[in-house]
Amino acid sequence: MKYIHPFPARMAPEIVLNKLQKLNDKKKVLDPMVGSGMVLNTASRLNIQSFGVDIDPLSVLISKVSSTKINENKVKAALNLLIKHSRNNKNIYLPWIDSDIETSNFIKYWFDKKQINQLRALAYYLIQSPVIFNKAIIDVIKIAISRLIITKEPKASLARDTAHSRPHKTIENNDFDILLSLPNSLDSVLKYLDPSKIKCNSNVSIGDARNLRKFKKNHFDMILTSPPYLNAIDYMRGHKFSLVWFGYKISELRNISTVSIGSEKKIDINKKYNNCEIIKNNKNLHLDSQMIQRYFIDLCEQLTESHRVLKKGGTALFVIGNSIHKDKQIYNNKILKEAAKIAGFSFFSEVKREIPSNRRYMPINGDSSLSKRMKTEYIITFKKLRKSNKTYHLVTNKRSSHA
Repeated sequence: MKYIHPFPARMAPEIVLNKLQKLNDKKKVLDPMVGSGMVLNTASRLNIQSFGVDIDPLSVLISKVSSTKINENKVKAALNLLIKHSRNNKNIYLPWIDSDIETSNFIKYWFDKKQINQLRALAYYLIQSPVIFNKAIIDVIKIAISRLIITKEPKASLARDTAHSRPHKTIENNDFDILLSLPNSLDSVLKYLDPSKIKCNSNVSIGDARNLRKFKKNHFDMILTSPPYLNAIDYMRGHKFSLVWFGYKISELRNISTVSIGSEKKIDINKKYNNCEIIKNNKNLHLDSQMIQRYFIDLCEQLTESHRVLKKGGTALFVIGNSIHKDKQIYNNKILKEAAKIAGFSFFSEVKREIPSNRRYMPINGDSSLSKRMKTEYIITFKKLRKSNKTYHLVTNKRSSHA
C-alpha cells in the first residue's frame, strides 16, 4: 500500500482488510482512535460505512482525506490559485502565530526565513483569508503541504526525522522551495489516494475516545482500533510542525498531547478519582506508578464508551503492543483485557503477532529505543453479549473534560 502522508505507526493493513472483508455494506464500523486512518481508508474502498474520531487534528485530517472521494481536476485548479496568491506574502497577519510568542519562537527555530514566508502566505490564503471555499479541497491541499513538512530528511523545515516523530535539527539554512514543490506533492497525494477506488466517504471528526456521546447506544456493528501504546510514540512531537500552520498554537497542541491516552504525563489518581477503588482492586496488573494507573483508567473509560455504542452481539477488535518503561515490561494487553472486562465485554480471542522490522508502518531500526519498546503486538477480540455495565460510574463521573 502507498500512503498519502507519513505516520510514525500504522495498524497493519492486512489485519484491517481481513476483518472488514467479512462485513457487508449495510454494517457500520467505528474506529475511536483513527491514527493514520487505516480502518477508514480500507472501509471506504469496501463500501462499508465507517466512522472515526481522534484527539489529534492531523490524524483526523489524514484519515478524512484518505477516505473521501475528490475531484482531482478541481483540486489541482484550486492549488494553482492558492500558489498564485501565495507569491504575494506581504502584509500578512496570522493571529495564532503573531500574537503568541511561544508559537512564533517555535517557528523561528525550526524553519528558515524562505520557508516561513511561503508557509505564512499559504496559511493566510488557505485559512485566514481563504481563496478556496470547498472544505474537502482545502483538506487535500493541507495534506500536500504537510507532507513537505513532516519528512524523514529536511524539506520545508530544518528538522530531520519528523516523519517518525523524532525531530532533530540538522541544518541551519534551507533553500527548499515549497511553492515549486507543491504541485508534485499534490500529484503524489492524488496518486496514492486513487479517488476512483473510494466507494463511500467516511465520517471522521476531532473527539476524545473516552467520550463518544455524539454516538447513540448500540449504533455500531464492529469496533476496530489500535489504542496508543503506553510510553511508545508522542505523535504530537512531529505533528505540531504542520499544525502550527493550520491554525493551532503550541500551547493548544501541548495540551492535546498531555491529555491523550498513553501520555507520560502523571496525574494524582487519588485526587482526580476520589480514591478510585478500581486501582486497589487490580493489584495483579502491577499498577505501581501514576502513569500506568492513568493509562489503565483511560482504557477503562474508552472501553466503557466502546461497549455503550456497540450493538449487542457486536465485535470489538483491538490491536495493542506491550512496551518498556524504565527497563520494566508493561503488559498493555493485560491492562486492556481487564479494562474490557470492567466495561462489560466478554473476551473472545487473543493472537500474538511479531511486528515485522522491515515494514514501513512501524519505524523500527535495529537496536533503537523504539524497537525495544515495540517488538510484538496482540490482536484481541471481545464480544458484547450483555447491556452496558451501569456500575462503572466511579471513574467516568469524576474525570475532568479534555480538549
